[in-house]
Amino acid sequence: MKNTLTIQEITMIGIFTAVTVVLAQISIPLPFTPIPISMGVVAVYIAGIMLKPKHALLTQLCYLLLGAVGIPVFANFRGGAGVLIGPTGGYLMVYPVVAFFIAIIMNSCKGRQTESTQSKKVHFLKAGLTLCVALLIMYLGGTIWLCIMTGSTFAAGLAMAVYPFIPLDIVKIVFCVMVIIPLRSRFLSMNLLVLEYEADAAKQK
Repeated sequence: MKNTLTIQEITMIGIFTAVTVVLAQISIPLPFTPIPISMGVVAVYIAGIMLKPKHALLTQLCYLLLGAVGIPVFANFRGGAGVLIGPTGGYLMVYPVVAFFIAIIMNSCKGRQTESTQSKKVHFLKAGLTLCVALLIMYLGGTIWLCIMTGSTFAAGLAMAVYPFIPLDIVKIVFCVMVIIPLRSRFLSMNLLVLEYEADAAKQK
């Protein structure tokens, strides 16, 4: 596997990092919890759905690095390492893990080979289940970190960081399955995305 990135790959990583920055600004604070409603999670899903595993991981690492050095890319145009160690830091720090997990399931060479034998319904179901597991990973990271930072019990952490967000998070997953997954298929057919399986197949011809 090559260790260098092409100009196209760097551009794609930059684009999806920018998408994360933009969507992260769609944030609504809630009076009963330090965790806001945020569309940044959708950007993480999109990166995982659209990119190779390594690129999805790098996209979110770049996002966190930009924020950590003080560039105001986090929700409400905040920046600095203080945000990462604040109450919402658990969610932010698992962004790379979640994006990588989704991309491994959907866009690794094995994942793409499996997809080629599946019906559209099965593929949509697989995508939905993958995003649900990814959401559980995000909930776990966010809740554990919030409990550490606030001294709350795990049950109290769930009440602040999970339960209020479940309905909207389900809507986010449905949106990604119904809109982003078909968009991914369209981009692949137009050769605007080149994932592991397509690249390997092209080399074998």
